Amino acid sequence: MKNLKSIIVLFALLLLPKELLPQESISIGGYLGGGVISGNTTNKGSFSSSFFLEVDPGFYQDLSFRVNFLYHTDFNSILPNTTKRYYPFIKGFGLKGITSQSIDPNFFIEEGLGLIALNDRTISGTNEWDYGVNFSLAAGFDLRDFDKKGFKISLGTEYGLTFFNTLASYFSLHIQAQYFIF
Repeated sequence: MKNLKSIIVLFALLLLPKELLPQESISIGGYLGGGVISGNTTNKGSFSSSFFLEVDPGFYQDLSFRVNFLYHTDFNSILPNTTKRYYPFIKGFGLKGITSQSIDPNFFIEEGLGLIALNDRTISGTNEWDYGVNFSLAAGFDLRDFDKKGFKISLGTEYGLTFFNTLASYFSLHIQAQYFIF
């Protein structure tokens, strides 16, 4: 019941007109790419994906907060005609501070630092939650032309490392797209 109230409040805030919200901007986005995952195992090549919601609270220029869900799985899981019974994966949630610098009117660099909670499933039978930090770096093109709404497209990298249980970690190189709602 408490979770339902939280979800209703979150959706109500997202649906309010922008004149009633204190945020400078709200955006949604995601990335797809490749990388490496590991837990109590050797490194495995992985397909990496993430979806995020980013909010610029407006109290500091070019600083925003990103909440994301990430899923990294064995690269063989997306290939056709594979017959494995189990594909290792890591999934999790993160909260990250993002800062962005404009190099040119349409070119930017962004950096991020935050906390993560990862569910390590790299070995069949393993189901451990680990907590740690993640770092990210991306560079790309801002297609908004000084407008509040529009897209940003970038190439990026992200590294996540946990400190407990199985020491799950991931690394990804990816293409990221982000749409600014306002």
